[in-house]
Amino acid sequence: MMLIPCLPGLFPAILNLASNAVISSNATCGDPGPEVYCKLVEHVPGRQIKNPHCLRCDANSVLTKEQHPITNAIDGTNHWWQSPSIKNGRQFHWITITLDLKQIFQVAYIIIKAANSPRPGNWILERSLDGVTFDPWQFYAISDSECLSRYNMTPRLGPPTYKTDTEVICTSYYSRLNPLEHGEIHTSLINSRPGADDLTSDLLDFTSARYIRLRLQRIRTLNADLMTLSARDPREIDPIVTRRYYYSIKDISVGGMCICFGHAQSCPLDPVSKKLQCVCEHNTCGESCDQCCPGYHQQPWQPGTVSEGNTCEKCNCHNKAVNCFYNQTVSELFLSLNTRGVREGGGVCVTCQQHTAGINCETCTAGYYRPAEVSPYSDAPCVQCNCDLRGSESFVCTRDDTQPGVSAGQCVCQQGFSGKRCDRCAFGYRDFPQCARCECHLPGSTNTDPCSPCTCKVNVMGAHCDLCKPGFYNLQESHLLGCTDCFCFGVSDVCESSSWSRAQVETHLYPSAQTHTCIHLHKHTPVSICTNTHLYPSLVSYGGSLNYSVVYDVPLDNEDHSRPTQSDIIIEVRKQ
Repeated sequence: MMLIPCLPGLFPAILNLASNAVISSNATCGDPGPEVYCKLVEHVPGRQIKNPHCLRCDANSVLTKEQHPITNAIDGTNHWWQSPSIKNGRQFHWITITLDLKQIFQVAYIIIKAANSPRPGNWILERSLDGVTFDPWQFYAISDSECLSRYNMTPRLGPPTYKTDTEVICTSYYSRLNPLEHGEIHTSLINSRPGADDLTSDLLDFTSARYIRLRLQRIRTLNADLMTLSARDPREIDPIVTRRYYYSIKDISVGGMCICFGHAQSCPLDPVSKKLQCVCEHNTCGESCDQCCPGYHQQPWQPGTVSEGNTCEKCNCHNKAVNCFYNQTVSELFLSLNTRGVREGGGVCVTCQQHTAGINCETCTAGYYRPAEVSPYSDAPCVQCNCDLRGSESFVCTRDDTQPGVSAGQCVCQQGFSGKRCDRCAFGYRDFPQCARCECHLPGSTNTDPCSPCTCKVNVMGAHCDLCKPGFYNLQESHLLGCTDCFCFGVSDVCESSSWSRAQVETHLYPSAQTHTCIHLHKHTPVSICTNTHLYPSLVSYGGSLNYSVVYDVPLDNEDHSRPTQSDIIIEVRKQ
């Protein structure tokens, strides 16, 4: 038996998907007009800052340093995106940033780097396949208590960990105030999950996304300003305080890869579609290698894993078809032959060529047959049936030699016809192509050929030797004289054959406690049962039945229980 080498799954390299994404936000510093902002780090008591000053942002400025569009977050430079400060109103705590990756990827991690402000306090990381319905990936809160109060979730203490492949947690680990600038948030969506080493379907679904959304909901503030900002409208507070509270993001990195289901190790950019395209291997096809290629459906498609490649297996169509499909019932019944000659799998060939047919194109279409010495792999293995329609039922013949006792190419003959092509009369028939039945009845004749002149057996008569002579019955081919003498107890010599059959019935009885019943009638007294004489004439008794019982009188002192030696039943036939 040929062994198939076990190959691991193939996976493309992880790329920074954000660099090619379309990004947007619903608010940006300096849009629609210029504004002044200050850096929080310059206002922390006890910190010595040289030349502290506030800066200006303006989306329409000719100076690049004053522009902070959201595209700065993914351009790979030191420029950054910045939101309006809460000097403009409390609503600027709630800002949404959306990334469109342009196609669905498997996202492994997301890294967010802050610029000149602390990391966001409360926010939600979300995913979507269509840009309409979003599901949470993770919740972030300023404190563990806010996980409960804001998001109704039990906080996960310490560095984020996950109990299942799809668990969504709330953490305060990345919302601490320090550092006040250039802090980072690392969100791993695969590592630390149970299915990380051998990707499960649940984890693949959980990490698949085209759209990524950051719903920022609360800016991180100094504890000293917390009460003031919570109690009053920021627009009524000294701008020196409110101008230093805003969001800033220097970089968003989205680590992910093409979804190729473990069947591709590269995913280059397609110049036509402008999308990353899997270079499928393992005999797989499709945009994501999510189906077996034509002709490779002997086994159902399965995703590749770290340990198993699950290569699509070629169907065995004996080189007579290029496509096939998988059928579970065919697999369960072991009807499909694989390329190793083993009935394993459910591949069913489609559109067999060269007049072939069958699950594996192993037989021929109606009207053709494959000779026994021709292999199904041979070119043009099927030969047209050559049935003589004068004697055959149709133009169809036996397609191959798989039927016991029937040779390939055998036509189905009408009654009275014979031969592979049904081109001659069968035994007992003559005058092809009419093939009329010969009239001589062989059981009553000494002939070996029913078509030769009839010579009857001794007790047989008739032009065709098909009748018993008077006084005889039961015409049988095995009877040397043809028919048997009538036996009517001497009352008649006229009889005829009936539909009854006669057989000799024998039985052997041996002494056994299990098969005998002894009835004690009278001690040492012989038993005699006599019946009335059946008087002559009684022709009606012929063919009747006689019922009787066999009774043994065994003396009680007969220790071995042997049966008596004298006769017990005497049937006497007497002619009067």
